[in-house]
Amino acid sequence: MGHPSPPISNLFRGQWLACLLVCLSVVIYLPPALAQQSYATDQYWISLGSYRDVQYAHERIEELTPDFGQVLALHQFENGIYRVLQGPFREEYLARQALARAHRLGYPEAWVLKAYITSPQRPGAKAAEQQAALLSQTSAVVQTASPQPSATLASLSNTSAPRSESGPVTLSVEQGQPIKLPNIGGADIQVDGHLDEAVWSQIAAIDNFTIIEPDLLVPGRYPTRMRVAYSEKGLYVGVEMEQPAGTTLKRLSGRDVRDNRDSFSVTLDTSGEGRYGYWFGVNLGDALMDGTVAPERSFSNEWDGPWYGRSQTTNYGWSAEFFIPWSIVAMPVSSGVRQIGMYVSRKVAYLDERWAWPALPPTQSQFMSALQVVEMEGVQPRQQYNIYPFAATTYDWVDERPDYRVGADLFWRPSTNFQLTGTLNPDFGNVESDDVVVNLSATEVFFPEQRLFFLEGQEIFFATPRADTRGRGVGQGGPPYTMVNTRRIGGRPRAPEVAPGVDIPDRELVQPTELVGAMKATGQIGGLRYGILGAVEDEVKFDALDNGQDVNIKQDGNDYGIARLLYENRSQTGAYRAVGLLSTAVMNPLRDAVAHGIDGHFISSTGNFKVDGQVITSDIDGIDAGYGGFVDFELTYRQGLKHRIGIEYFDENIDINDLGFLARNNEYRVRSSLQWTVSDLGWARENEFDIRGFYQRSVTEELFNGGGLFLSNRLSLNNLSRVTARLSYFPRQFDDLNSFGNGTYRIEDRWVVDLGWESDTAKALSYFVDASFAEENLGAPSYAGAGGITWRPDDQFAFELSTRYVRSEGWLLHQQDDLFATFNSELWGPNLSMQYFINARQQLRLVFQWVGIRAEEDEFFQIPGRPDDLIPIAKPVGAGFQDSYDFARSRYSLQLRYRWEIAPLSDIFLVYTRQANLGLALTDEAFSDILDVAWQDPLADFLVFKIRYRFGN
Repeated sequence: MGHPSPPISNLFRGQWLACLLVCLSVVIYLPPALAQQSYATDQYWISLGSYRDVQYAHERIEELTPDFGQVLALHQFENGIYRVLQGPFREEYLARQALARAHRLGYPEAWVLKAYITSPQRPGAKAAEQQAALLSQTSAVVQTASPQPSATLASLSNTSAPRSESGPVTLSVEQGQPIKLPNIGGADIQVDGHLDEAVWSQIAAIDNFTIIEPDLLVPGRYPTRMRVAYSEKGLYVGVEMEQPAGTTLKRLSGRDVRDNRDSFSVTLDTSGEGRYGYWFGVNLGDALMDGTVAPERSFSNEWDGPWYGRSQTTNYGWSAEFFIPWSIVAMPVSSGVRQIGMYVSRKVAYLDERWAWPALPPTQSQFMSALQVVEMEGVQPRQQYNIYPFAATTYDWVDERPDYRVGADLFWRPSTNFQLTGTLNPDFGNVESDDVVVNLSATEVFFPEQRLFFLEGQEIFFATPRADTRGRGVGQGGPPYTMVNTRRIGGRPRAPEVAPGVDIPDRELVQPTELVGAMKATGQIGGLRYGILGAVEDEVKFDALDNGQDVNIKQDGNDYGIARLLYENRSQTGAYRAVGLLSTAVMNPLRDAVAHGIDGHFISSTGNFKVDGQVITSDIDGIDAGYGGFVDFELTYRQGLKHRIGIEYFDENIDINDLGFLARNNEYRVRSSLQWTVSDLGWARENEFDIRGFYQRSVTEELFNGGGLFLSNRLSLNNLSRVTARLSYFPRQFDDLNSFGNGTYRIEDRWVVDLGWESDTAKALSYFVDASFAEENLGAPSYAGAGGITWRPDDQFAFELSTRYVRSEGWLLHQQDDLFATFNSELWGPNLSMQYFINARQQLRLVFQWVGIRAEEDEFFQIPGRPDDLIPIAKPVGAGFQDSYDFARSRYSLQLRYRWEIAPLSDIFLVYTRQANLGLALTDEAFSDILDVAWQDPLADFLVFKIRYRFGN
């Protein structure tokens, strides 16, 4: 057992002399020791010029001194070359910061030299000393190509600087200079994440990665060496990423799951003109991500392709390999040299930074029009076909019966610019579940598409950026505006018209409609892109009760059609212009619904000014034709400062929701948002400020029926935690929706305040808390709190638990006809998720979501005969009214899933799902009772086994 440490006071009383001697020895010894250390390790220098004549080198030093000061040195190498150097720098990232400054000062020929220099000489030294020999090992070179039409990645492969883990030959390219990629022909590359094939050592690497998130625009701290090559089959990308031991973050997940972990992604403008493209990502641990991109920075992950990507942990950090077949992407017909745009980025999770080449931060306007141009010859992909047969068996415990299904998806691309997709007897459900949402308002909730057939090539049907549902920045957006919402196809059936006494259970009304089949064709001819989609639903059967007797009601399904044309042009100045046509049709025996739209787009050559707009008309049998449209302007004042203005109009008859999604009609609106991002504050990493608002009036009644002012701010601290604050104000206005067609009434002005904090998500244990205060429609208070933890003890297991609690006084809800009531309510919303990855391709996942509500009646109101305040009334009694309006809602979704990706886009699923959505009268039930009642009365309770395998070239 050890002795206890002496009190700190004793150290200063009895051992002060020893402490003083130690300090003196450190002061005397430390400077020489540091000096010796500086000569005993590699140093980093910036080379500003190379000369055969020493006199020219001295003249160059005189020219450079005003910009670089007295930090220049002259050295002669063994090959007789004199180099003008700036330095030395102890760390490579410091040298790269100096390199970036040199480039900004107008010296693009500058590059980084890693060398051991024993006698650095400064200007003014003797000539003999200036010509002292230098023995060096040049292990890392960042070389700018000499002025040529294009730089060649293979051009430095035979230099004296060999590729090694400590640093290969690398290549930097001046802005606007194309890169000619090497054709590796039939080279055998095994995509396993190891860059150990000989062909990789023959390709110069690119190491010009700049920090773009936050937008510091300085070189990344560690080297990132990327190599790119191609063959007639596809594009190969290999990347080596240095990082200190113990800092890499590997987290396994399913496909397209965004998480804070180390990753590397590649974006390709396959159009070559900034019109459309694809992105591909490999996370450390081999989880893949992919999607599409449209001008200028409209990313979507709603596309999955059969490509290959792997990663490996190395002694110096980690590495990754990509193989992207040309046959899976759309490209225009081209002969001779083909040019495409390229952008790559690396996420360094423990720093929460993204490094990219070229440096295109999200705070600037240009993206697709500013990608690095790469050149290839002879890329004329062969046709591609894929057949995805599947077999699925389901056992339904509610109906106590099994169901068997076989079908297939077919993908055929006979050329680079045409693709035909079909599906026969598809099985679209049962392996993915939507988030649990309880919606008691008149506004529909939008759910994103998750089915592979509709995701493939879907981007052509997104006519404007308003169809994009992904949130950006700290500002809160609204639902999408889109004429094509493919979730309508095979979605919930229409509620049939039945005779009195016929009762259809809720589970029959929410069952998905089966599809007989669907077909889609997409392609392009020159500057014209097109898309056609058709789908046929099967007959819907409802099991119902007619005065207590079992009956079966049949209803025809819908037929769907979509046609799209888009003409795009990028002028010689770089400006992007496009105009498109979009038509949709939904047909059934009861009615036909047709909609047409014309959309237009413009992006200036600098990307600082952008315009998007669409004009829409709809025509439904038995309803007058409706009209509407919108136009959006976006102006980037400078990097990090962006302003958007939108104007829209939709008359009272427009209705595109048979196939599209429009939250409401009968309104005209002006909206505005200003986003301001500032990075590198010193005391904080980044601050995002967003101020937006809108003003809206109804078309028919000319009433102010919507508006508000919203301030949001997210502060990212240096410890990688985030603080988010939001303040919203809604002025006094009219509500013409939530009476469900029974009149218009006025609601009071309201405030909403929200404050949240989130810890560093790169840690094994992270958490968040959030608190908010809001005023209800008639001014009563509402309080909410939320919190959650995420625990990742290793890269294979993840546990997430969160909950939300809301207590409201005066929650206003429509009851019937012209009757409203307010409620004192409580809401609990716990979410639980557990994931375990046997390996990168096999996953076990448990997800449970529940929302429970208890609401007790408070006051009652009547809708006025003309738009005005709600009229307080006594609780109505008698025939047609309830004795108590207290209610409870219980909705949950439980899913236990095993997934094994046996090959790219080929899977085996074993999934158990149980769901309920129950409304009941409230007596004395606690929340546990509400959950138990719903558990005993599920809408869905089934087990699915499904296998799907891809055959093709």
